[in-house]
Amino acid sequence: MNSILVTGSSGFIGRKVLEKLPKLGVITDYDNSIRIDLQNINEVMKINSADIVIHLAGKTPKKELKWNDYFNNNISSTLNILEYCIIKNVKKLIYVSNYIYGNPKYSPIDEIHPINPHNSYSESKYLGERLCKFYCDKMNINLIILRPFNIYGESMNKNFLLSNLINSIKTDQKMTIVNKDSRRDFLHVDDFVDLILKIKDYNCKFEIFNVGTGISFSFNEIIEKIEKITSKKLNLEYLEDKKIFMDDIKADISKIKEKLDWKPRIGIDEGLKRMLKNY
Repeated sequence: MNSILVTGSSGFIGRKVLEKLPKLGVITDYDNSIRIDLQNINEVMKINSADIVIHLAGKTPKKELKWNDYFNNNISSTLNILEYCIIKNVKKLIYVSNYIYGNPKYSPIDEIHPINPHNSYSESKYLGERLCKFYCDKMNINLIILRPFNIYGESMNKNFLLSNLINSIKTDQKMTIVNKDSRRDFLHVDDFVDLILKIKDYNCKFEIFNVGTGISFSFNEIIEKIEKITSKKLNLEYLEDKKIFMDDIKADISKIKEKLDWKPRIGIDEGLKRMLKNY
């Protein structure tokens, strides 16, 4: 049985991964309930050896963070994990990146679409990708990069659209929706975790996969679905900001369907119902 290190194990996706992995052979970035500082190379090297690394750790978008916080954390922690992979003779690294294409030139978006990170978080994830590819080319390590589009689900970060909408339902607090006609591809976290568990057994030297559903919904359509499920009207105001408007962000998942025979199971209506069951 392969031993697996999961970084970011206390995060939104990491907790779900741990729930579905067999306990035997799983290593996390915690030591006796104390979080290991992945920016500290000495601490990283004390982590037990693993055959596979699922690298989820990193600063995620928060209003209070400065742009350099993402570089300081996400890049240095990824570099240290790569050094760990070399020293510990890790067989495979699964690097969970992010949407890095910026304002799309076409949609659905495939893996060869031009890359244009639209904020410091996305830029930090792309720089992490480049580090991973460099190590993959120079060292004996297999690498899979996953580029998820919009992961959602229960217990997701409060800084994201869907969690804020649900909070607005609970509290009746007014919420501002910017560019209500923007369309996004929403993938339920359980589908993404199922993919991670499947892809850890996929044999390759290097691959990049876009991960989504291949279907997009406007913010306004999501609002209408939430109001229908809850039979409650959201307290909203609307703004338009052409500077940050991105029209239709939708993943082309034909590559991952072909190579892994994977497709999402949870549609947006079912996913929203799961999030709203205890609202």
